[in-house]
Parts: sequence; C-alpha cells; structure tokens
Amino acid sequence: MGMACHIFSAAKNGPRGRGGKDEEFISSERNGLWCCNYHGTLIDKAKGCDFSADTLFAWKALAEARTAKQMNDIPSPLGWVEEIAFTQFANTDFLPRIRLSRRTLLWGKSGTGKTILLEAAASISQAKYAERFSASYIVNDDGVRSPAPFGAKVTYSTVDSLSKEISLRILGIELTRQDGSIPCLLPPGDLEVIYCSELDCRRRDDEDDLDFMMRALHVDKSALLALAKKGTNTVMAGEITIRQGSETDDDTGDATLRYKENGDPYFELLFRKACQNFFVTYNRLSGSEKDRLILDLLIAKAREVCKQRLTLLLIECLAVSLDSNNLENLLGKLTEGQFQVIVTLPPRAEKDVLEVKSGRLKLREADYLKSWQLALL
Repeated sequence: MGMACHIFSAAKNGPRGRGGKDEEFISSERNGLWCCNYHGTLIDKAKGCDFSADTLFAWKALAEARTAKQMNDIPSPLGWVEEIAFTQFANTDFLPRIRLSRRTLLWGKSGTGKTILLEAAASISQAKYAERFSASYIVNDDGVRSPAPFGAKVTYSTVDSLSKEISLRILGIELTRQDGSIPCLLPPGDLEVIYCSELDCRRRDDEDDLDFMMRALHVDKSALLALAKKGTNTVMAGEITIRQGSETDDDTGDATLRYKENGDPYFELLFRKACQNFFVTYNRLSGSEKDRLILDLLIAKAREVCKQRLTLLLIECLAVSLDSNNLENLLGKLTEGQFQVIVTLPPRAEKDVLEVKSGRLKLREADYLKSWQLALL
C-alpha cells in the first residue's frame, strides 16, 4: 500500500530542514506525500537530501491534481517534464541527455551538447530552433552528400497522462513531430517550451521595438501589450510603456511621428527602472540591460502560460551577462514560479555556484540554491 513521507523533515535536523514551518504544519497532511515503499524509503531517510522540498511539493501537487481529474474531472495545467534526450545524432554515438528536476542548473564543458539539447527541446514548440541541424550533411563512401538525420525526444507527464513522449525527427529542412507513434502537424497542446536564442536577440533592420519583442518572445501584439502592462519584477524590475516614436528635424527642431518604410507606425518601447523616475527608450538601454529586460519578459510569459498548460522555460544566452548578484536574484526569483525551468550555468558563475565534494561536482550550500538540482553533461 505504500507509506506516508514528510516533505519538510519531521526531525529538526532532518535532510530537508523545516523551511520555517511550525509543528502543526510539519505534522499535517499538507506536509505529507504518499509513496510506494521503495521511493518512500529513499525520500524519508537521511539521503532524502537528494530530493528538495520544492521538488516534492511539485510532485505532491501533480499527484493530487491527477486524482482530482480522475474523480471529479477537474482540469489542471500541472505536469512534469522528465527528460530531454537525443535518440539519433548523424554518424556518431554522441547522444546527450538530461533528466530534469523542478528547477535544473545545467553545466557542461564546451562541446558537450548543452545548446543543441535545449534547441531540440525548444523545437517542440517552435520548429525554427531545429534549423541548425538542417544544414548538416553526411557523405557516404561514394562521396554522395545527403542530409544528416537527427532524432530527439521529450518525455513528460500531465494530469491526463502518466508518461507521454514527443519525438522529433530532423532530416534536412523537414522536421517531423510524433506524439507517441502518431505524427502530429502542430506542437502539443499540453506542453509549452519557452526559449530565446542568441539569434532571437538580434534586431532586424525592418523591425520596430514592437516587432522585435513579439519575435523574441514568440507572442502576438495583444499578449505583448498585456505583458508590458504588468511590468517586470525579476532581474530588471520596472515599468514598460509602448507608444509611437517621433523624429526631430535637425534644422527646425520640430518633432513628427515616426513611420516605418512601409508606412506603418513605428512603435517604441520605453522602460522606467524601479529606482528611477524617468523613462528611456529600449535603444538607449545597455546591452546587458536589454538582455535582462527580455529575460524578465520571458519569465512573465512563463508565469502566464503555466496557468493553461505545462510550461518549461529554458534560459541560456540571456543569463551569460549576469553578474553574481543578478544571477543569485534570478535563481531565487525563479523558485516562486509554477513552471519548470532549466538555466545553463554561465562560465563566469561557476566558482560562485559549484564546488567539488568527495570527487563530485556539486552545488554549493546556499539558500538560493536549495531548490535547484545540478544536471551534468
């Protein structure tokens, strides 16, 4: 029948601590998770430190939501992405894969497959992230070139499915998605993978701020305006407004409304930092400030999307420019979200976040890292 396990530890010196909770909470069902005997023993013993309280509460919420769906047909967007893995990689046995926690810090040396793994997962929702594989070719013994085949899969569970697998096959310009054994034309409706690549952050000549942000965030105009209205509060806290830009005549000093070459209005994004009392245009922000603003808006998007479906946020290039204080703030703030997240650890942050213990690379003991698990490639 299984066993009941404490999430925050019953003992005051237990592996997951007490999270500042009182005795009433510690002994209540709110702090309990029902497991089979095997997993219950893993969780409830001293080695339970391998499972963070944050992860266990997420498992508990998913199990309870699944039961509510089965008993009362109550819908829920909760779920769990378990694994991202390559199943085929051209002419090599190199098949990178990672198993995910609720919040995963990804580390690996250059060339171990961090970016391609994230891009493969992102291709579930946006096929354009598979384009890097489209340019790869193999040459047979006769010297004939042909597109190199790639395969990947994302395994996850929802309240409706204990184990679901979306697989990708990439051959030249063609990307094929399969839900189990069934080919599917569109991305899955129960999973959203949110990603912003370095290429997404490069402004195109024909774009105004509105066009650029819609492309970088993969949202339409109404969604962008809604996100802007909410403002930002993670790594670039402040207020956003969008208005038609203006141009000043150098000779007369007169200001006129700005238009794009095709005659459409040219919209500008203006941002006011929480600590300032004036707005500046997006173009006047520094490069690192632009990255942080886009990152903050992506997080805001994830907070909204996860209300409707299982959401996995992938953060890579946008975290590269973060200093140690901003990275600590980011990782701390991300623990408040109801979505899953992978953050690729920036090289400059390794000494602040990682340490070697008993010959193994581990996360340092710090409050802001307690809810995170390290995945190595």
